Amino acid sequence: MSHSEELDFKRKKRTRLYRDIVAQIRQLIQEGSLAPGDQLLPERQLAEKLGVSRSALREALSALDSMGLIEITPGGGAYIKKISVESIVEPLASIMLKEKESVLELLEARKILEVENVKLAAERASKSDLYQIREAAIEMYNDVTNNRDADESDISFHLAIARATQNSVLFNIMTMLSGLMKEAYGPTRKELLKGPIKTWCDQNFEIYEAIKNKEAELAARLIEDHLQHAINETKRLINDENTD
Repeated sequence: MSHSEELDFKRKKRTRLYRDIVAQIRQLIQEGSLAPGDQLLPERQLAEKLGVSRSALREALSALDSMGLIEITPGGGAYIKKISVESIVEPLASIMLKEKESVLELLEARKILEVENVKLAAERASKSDLYQIREAAIEMYNDVTNNRDADESDISFHLAIARATQNSVLFNIMTMLSGLMKEAYGPTRKELLKGPIKTWCDQNFEIYEAIKNKEAELAARLIEDHLQHAINETKRLINDENTD
């Protein structure tokens, strides 16, 4: 083996090694063995436990830090970070801002998700869930009646339905999609909410009644029509902006 080949082999071995360390720590996080806020062992002890060199460990920790999975504090060690919805939403929103038409894809994804969410909500909603859905619908109605910004109350209504599925994954996905709508398309969304909003308020109460009465298919049909209307109005707004 030539000197250059030997160096290349060592480089590949080192790359595999640091990636293996990253994979091990990520797996521990995914399994729940390492929870948000937990402090990793001191560098020397962790290197010994993993059977790796401290230099390879430092490289792996630096990679995990850049991924946002850990936080390294000077002199304080490394801690597992809590992954927030905002940390996912913000970079995605900045990418989507480049393509305004992406809002239509986002709304399409929301429609697909919410049609299934509302079916589960109709089957599983507790009395507390029903109360929260109704309160959000009333809050949005009051915002509209008093000429206030209805953006937050509209989001609250849809999130209350997602929460009523009793499925935390669906709720978190819905939270992320709502965050994307708010971050990337705030102005477009506010224009949208200036449209036939009284009709949308009425539809919210109809959706609530269908969920309360456990009429899953009716609730699904109502929310699908509700969001398809939002898609159609958004298309119109985008076309108007493009022709200006």
